[in-house]
Amino acid sequence: MENIIGRPFNFRMPREVIFEAGISSLAAQKAAALGAKRPVFITGRSMAKSEALARLMDGAKKLGMKPELWPEVEPEPPVALLYKAAADIRTLGGDCLVALGGGSSMDFAKMAAVLAKFPELDAAAMVGSEKVPARGLPTIMIPTTAGSGSEVSAVAVFSFPEEKMKKGVAGGNMVADVALVDPELTHGLPPAITAASGMDALVHAVESYISLGTNPLTQDLALAAVRKIAPNLAACVREPDNASARAAQSYGSLTAGMAFAMSGTAGVHAMAYPLGGEFHVPHGEANTAMLRWVMEYNLDGCPEKFVPIAEAMGINTAGMSAERAASAALDAMIALGEECGVKTRLRDFGIPREAAAHMAKAAMKETRLISNNPRKLTEDAVKEIYERAW
Repeated sequence: MENIIGRPFNFRMPREVIFEAGISSLAAQKAAALGAKRPVFITGRSMAKSEALARLMDGAKKLGMKPELWPEVEPEPPVALLYKAAADIRTLGGDCLVALGGGSSMDFAKMAAVLAKFPELDAAAMVGSEKVPARGLPTIMIPTTAGSGSEVSAVAVFSFPEEKMKKGVAGGNMVADVALVDPELTHGLPPAITAASGMDALVHAVESYISLGTNPLTQDLALAAVRKIAPNLAACVREPDNASARAAQSYGSLTAGMAFAMSGTAGVHAMAYPLGGEFHVPHGEANTAMLRWVMEYNLDGCPEKFVPIAEAMGINTAGMSAERAASAALDAMIALGEECGVKTRLRDFGIPREAAAHMAKAAMKETRLISNNPRKLTEDAVKEIYERAW
């Protein structure tokens, strides 16, 4: 029989993913369906003061629950903070974690759920792929940004300050139980956060499309994401309460997250991690800064893969060679980042050019990502890419 789907794939998603304006109001009901009586809301200090969180906790109280709050998630959270959270969750008697926030809060909740249930486990020992031995407490993800895709991914990323590194834990046991994607929660986000998280979603889509782990479903989802993000991200930045643009961007972020949940990301993310781990560059900005330079390197390996991406970006590729279409796609991506005000050179973050050598060594340790790049990356090649990005 003819193989009409190409490469086989494994689609691991939360048991329930709901996309709808206002759907976050069902968080308490979904927690109850998971058997929760004392859900713990996981968020950062700023979101802890929000009306959105107050409404969700009130909803849990109305259902007879005793909701608790753990509001100490930090951007690019250090791994040591996970152990404090896990101990606190056990003390609170938490039986379900509800993450409200961006990628850091959702990543944090996924890993804290495991450590809260299994305190004997070591987070560092679970870095890599499929090293999480069992599912933790039930988890519900509610994103308040449109970029990370963490609500549907099997990945959680943390900082290891003593090593000046960010590392990822990936595996089926990390997938959340429920994802509630409510575009209304992204209204009014500051332009800088909107732009950086939006570009992060675009990178997720592009890398999942061209990575070695890609498959037909990944590619369909990735292109769907690009088609939503490309014409709407700048509008979200200019008009923080543009409901139509926000919904489209949230949809693009979700489908990009579904895409990379299967195929994984690659060289851009691998080279972005040292920027965050050592120089504390926010994840979306780090990805944007590396995007052009890693993708230019990749063009020699697969220019034809960029043609559908160019078309999804809104480029008329008729009469173009694969190389020209690919170059036009890169130009359009970087133009979008610049229009949104995201930095695109390492020097703009105060990173010295001589840091390229040791960042290259650090990036090469991200074997899960480096090995997924469509063109082989060596340490010398990575160092040269960093230097070009400077």
